[in-house]
Amino acid sequence: MRRFGTVGVAGVLLVGLTGCSSGSITFEGSFKPTTHAAATSSAGSGLTPSVRRALPKIEAFVEHERGLKFKHPVKVKLLGPKAFVKLLDKDNKPPSRSSINKQESVFASLGLVSPGVDLYKAFKAASDESTIGFYKFTNKRLYVKGKRATPGVRAVMSHELTHALTDQRFGLRRPELSKDNQERQAAFTALSEGDAERTRMAYESQVLTPAQRQIAEQQEAGAGGAPPGVPQVVLELIGFPYEIGPRFVDELVADGGINALNRAYRHPPVSSEQLLNPRAYLDHDKPKHVAAPPADHRRLNHGDLGVIGLLLMFEHGGVPSSTAFSALRSWGGDQFASWQAGKRRWCLRDTVVMDDASAMGAFRSALSQWISRRGGKAKIEKTAENKTTFVTCS
Repeated sequence: MRRFGTVGVAGVLLVGLTGCSSGSITFEGSFKPTTHAAATSSAGSGLTPSVRRALPKIEAFVEHERGLKFKHPVKVKLLGPKAFVKLLDKDNKPPSRSSINKQESVFASLGLVSPGVDLYKAFKAASDESTIGFYKFTNKRLYVKGKRATPGVRAVMSHELTHALTDQRFGLRRPELSKDNQERQAAFTALSEGDAERTRMAYESQVLTPAQRQIAEQQEAGAGGAPPGVPQVVLELIGFPYEIGPRFVDELVADGGINALNRAYRHPPVSSEQLLNPRAYLDHDKPKHVAAPPADHRRLNHGDLGVIGLLLMFEHGGVPSSTAFSALRSWGGDQFASWQAGKRRWCLRDTVVMDDASAMGAFRSALSQWISRRGGKAKIEKTAENKTTFVTCS
């Protein structure tokens, strides 16, 4: 659970930090699914319960809140901070220089980072600092940073146990989502994290006392401090699923109850537009097909920036948030191609399609504002009734 909650520009850069067990372990055990309803916390006396004692009650709350039962036991480990980060890093091999160049070509071309920023290092530093719990798909274990079941640890466990439950019921590991449309994986991540955050927030409000909630918030905020030197956009991207996911999930539940949320795992959202505007998801408004534009030199990267990528581009480029949101309200789809234009210089060409001519007019107006602030580094290249292609360089 990463608290300053996308990972990647609309999924372009995905940093998956997982690992195997290592380090000094304070607890390892398993529990069996229980049949009793949501339980209240026993920590009102001021004593911090052991994880072994707290676990069945948290698991019961998760089952009650989600209306689902665990199929089999889930193993949980609590680790000290050093061991926790070591576990995160153990199996995460640094990407190749060419892979980093691909991502840098996108971020730098959009003006989101300065050329030369080590994006992998920045994402890793931010994730190491902000992650206070995670569920690992490969071994089906839950890992939490901490030594006892403090209010913050219990809240995190409710979040991660929701992942374990939905993984058992629906399957969360879906690498095929990122093959064709890079926003699909980001959208599914936001669905999953929004679901788990919904449970955590319910746990904190229904189970923890006001004093315990304050402790939990302090522990969560302390774990999510921004490391020095990490670009702001990295923090925003990491935080995206945790900020927008709960709102999306709340809209689903309000529209169709918990069954609508369960159906979303079988038919997940496919774009950041659907996340930001749940009505687009409910109305089955899917992105239009857009042909990838050509690159001026050997293509390094390609994909879709999506609404979230274009929003970040606008907002970091000085376009007011209200203008940016209005300009992208009727986004239809986009595709980009990036290339290296010189030493430490990158360029990107993006073709954007809107739903109608009026929406395209609003988009071009915001795009023109953004270009005017780019100091000659960007231009509109082609226009049509519902389509615009622009080029931008670092």
